[in-house]
Order: sequence, then structure tokens, then C-alpha cells
Amino acid sequence: MTKEIYDYEVRCKACYKKFTTQLLESHEKNLWLVDKKDWYCETCKTEYFEKQASKLAKSHAKIGFPTLIGTPKTVSWAEKIRADLINKVNFLKKSLVFNDDDKKKETSDLAFDLFLQEWQEKTDAKWWIDNRKITVRNISDRIQKLSGSFD
Repeated sequence: MTKEIYDYEVRCKACYKKFTTQLLESHEKNLWLVDKKDWYCETCKTEYFEKQASKLAKSHAKIGFPTLIGTPKTVSWAEKIRADLINKVNFLKKSLVFNDDDKKKETSDLAFDLFLQEWQEKTDAKWWIDNRKITVRNISDRIQKLSGSFD
């Protein structure tokens, strides 16, 4: 069973330019989408993602991460992924409790620094995209290995 493809004329929410989009749902659902969804033309969409990627790249540069290498689209996606992964690292670091054990806290901080240095060497946008499913558990395991190397 094949679905019918319907063409609809929509207006960009940013620049108000009209453009055609194709939708695959029922005609009734498509009409609802055309009316309720915010539509953006390719130019405005590209401009938006470039701005977002630029903001993320600047904030990452402030904490020592280099500019990513790749196509504009992959760099934009990878910057978002990198931000999410850095947030996971920060969450993990803030959630640790040391009960006034300064030695363990110092070792942990050093392991986190080494871990982030490893990630700072990753300049290819493809690496970040390929590793987008890294979990807090994966990060924790790697940091634990790094902190174990200090003993």
C-alpha cells in the first residue's frame, strides 16, 4: 500500500516567503499541519542552525574545545550533540558526593579534566555524531578508569 503525496503551499514564519512542501498523511491531517505548524524555508532554516551552531561553538571554545571540522550541516548537528554530552559530564560531576574526602575529590577532578581533554582532541564532527549515544554510565566508566590510573 503506497501513500499519496500531497503538495501544499505554506508561508515561512521568518521571512513570509511562500514555498511548496510535500506531506504524506491524510489530506485532513495535512490541512491541520499546514495550518498549525511553524514552517521555515530552507534559507531561514539554514540561517537558524548556523546561528545556533555558532553560539554553541563559542561557548565550547570558552571551555577549551576546538572548532569542529565537517560540512555546515554535520558541524551544526555535532555542536548540539557535543553540548548534550558536555551537559552529561557536568551532571555526573555535580552529582558526586565525597563526604569531606579531599583526596577522592581531587582525584575525581583530575580524572574529569583528563576525560574532557580526550574529548577536546575530537575535532571531526563525524566523531561526535557517531558517538551521540554515549550515556552517563559510559562517561562514568571511563572516568573511573582514568581515576584508577592515578593509584
